[in-house]
Amino acid sequence: MSSTTAVTWKSALLWVTAIIAAIAAAGWFAVSCSPGGAGAERPVNEEEAALLAGMRERNLAEEPVALRMNLPVEGETIVVDAYLDWQTPMLYARVPDTRTADAEGHRLVQAVPGLMASRDDDEEAFAEARVPEDGWATRQMLSGATTPLDTTLDILASSLFTLTAEQADDPAALAEQATWREEGVIDGEEVDSFRAPIMVESAVQSGPAPEALYSLDADGTLRRFQVNTGEETLSAVDFLREAEFDATALVPIDLLGGPPIAPVAVDEDLAATIASLRSDNRLRSAEVAMTVPTGDDQVTTAQGSIDWRTMTAYLHLSDDAGERLFLARPGGFAILPTEGGALPEVPPTEGWETHALTDEDAAASFGPIESLVYRLLEMSAEEAEDAEAIGAAASLLRVDGTGEDATYVVEYPVAGDAEVPAGQSAFRYHVSGERLSGVEMMTYYGVAGAELEYVELAMVAIPWEVSEAIG
Repeated sequence: MSSTTAVTWKSALLWVTAIIAAIAAAGWFAVSCSPGGAGAERPVNEEEAALLAGMRERNLAEEPVALRMNLPVEGETIVVDAYLDWQTPMLYARVPDTRTADAEGHRLVQAVPGLMASRDDDEEAFAEARVPEDGWATRQMLSGATTPLDTTLDILASSLFTLTAEQADDPAALAEQATWREEGVIDGEEVDSFRAPIMVESAVQSGPAPEALYSLDADGTLRRFQVNTGEETLSAVDFLREAEFDATALVPIDLLGGPPIAPVAVDEDLAATIASLRSDNRLRSAEVAMTVPTGDDQVTTAQGSIDWRTMTAYLHLSDDAGERLFLARPGGFAILPTEGGALPEVPPTEGWETHALTDEDAAASFGPIESLVYRLLEMSAEEAEDAEAIGAAASLLRVDGTGEDATYVVEYPVAGDAEVPAGQSAFRYHVSGERLSGVEMMTYYGVAGAELEYVELAMVAIPWEVSEAIG
C-alpha cells in the first residue's frame, strides 16, 4: 500500500485474504451466464494486455472520482451514489437504510481497507462531497456486516480498493490470463470490456484469483468495473469521470485514521520539542475527551482529566452499555456504574470494582479504553529524552493547519514500543504549541483518539480503599 494511506497501521494482508475468499466464494457463474458477448471471447492481444497492465497505476495518479454503483441484493437492484479517493484509498457513499424491516431513508457510509463506518444521513453534506465529523460508528468489513446490503457493499468496496498499484502489472501475465469480451459505449465513450483476474498483492493467495470485468476506453481509462458479489447478476460500478466536484473535504473520518499521511523525518526543532513532551507534562494536568471504537458499531466516549502530578486518570465513560466512572493509576484501575451524564467533582467512596494490574485476570479486563488511558499516563517523565535519538526514530506524518495553529502529527517509540516501519506505529501523537495535544491509538475496530486541553486542576481525592488497590 502507498505510504500516503490513512490506514497503514492496519495490515492489508488479512483484508486482502478475506476479500479474495469472499469473491471466490461468490464464484464466477453469474458472469459466465450474463448477457453479452461471452461467446465471442478471445485472448487479449499485446496492446490490450499493456492497456490492462497499466490501468491500476493510472488509477492511483487520478483525482477522486464520482461513482454510480448498481448492487444486486436479494433479487433487487439498489443504486448507490458514491465518491472514491484512489490514493487514500477511501469510499464515501449514501446508501438506503436496510438495517430493519421498517427502516426508511438513507445513511452515510465511509470505507477504508478492512473497515466500514456509518452514520445518520446528511444529504446536503454528501451532495457537497463533504464528510460530517461526528456521529460515526465503525465495524469490521464482512465479519461486522449485519444485512445483505452490508455484505455486498463490503465486497464491492474492497474490490474497488484493489484497482490501484504503485507500478504497472505484468502485461505478459495478463496476456495469458485476460480475455476480450465485447465492445460497447459508456457515457458516450467507446469501450472494450475485458475479463481478467482481480489484481492484488497477497503472499497467501492460493489457486486462481477471482475475476472481474473491466471496461476501458481507448486511453486505458477505467469506465466500468463489474464483479460477482454473490447474486445472480453482477455488481457494477460506473466511474463518472466528467462529474465535477470539490474534493477538498473528502477525507477519512478520525475513526478511520483521518487525512492521509506521508511520513518524513522530523527536523531538529521538532525532535527537540518531542524529546521534551513527557518531561514538560510531569507537573501538569489536563482535561481529556476520548472517542474509542470498542466493537462493531460500538463507540465509547469519555470526558474527564489526566493528572500527571499524581499519575491519576478520572473519567466518565458512556456507550450503549450505559455510563461508568473510571479511575486509573499506575497499579490498576477501578470502575463504578453511574447515571446522570456528568463526572462528579469528588469520586464516590463506595461501589468501585477494582482491578490491580498484577491480578491474574487483569488482561481479561484490559481493553482499548484502558490501553489508551495508560498510554496517556505514560506521557510523563522526570527528564527529557535524547533529542538526537528522537530525531533518528521519529517521523512526521502530516501537518494539520498552518502557522501558529499548526498541529504536527508524529510517531515515535515510547516506553518500549516495538520498532515498526514509518507510518505503522500503534500510536500517533499530536503536537500543538510545543505541547502534546492529542494521542491516537489503532484498535481492531478503528482509531481511538484522545484530545487534551491543559488546565490547572484540583487533585482527585481517590477513596482510600480504591487507592490501596490501584496504587
